[in-house]
Amino acid sequence: MDGLTNKLRLAAAMVLAFMAVAVDFSSYLLSVASDAFFIGAMVAVIWAPLTKKA
Repeated sequence: MDGLTNKLRLAAAMVLAFMAVAVDFSSYLLSVASDAFFIGAMVAVIWAPLTKKA
């Protein structure tokens, strides 16, 4: 189950990165909103592995 969780986290990070880059080319307001969402989502996605005690 842990391997699946890591794969899902990686997939989510890739989708969010693509979304942020794709929206950057549409408009300034959408770019700012998507960048804020992207940063918040990336923190949520990588927070657990970074704070997990080995």
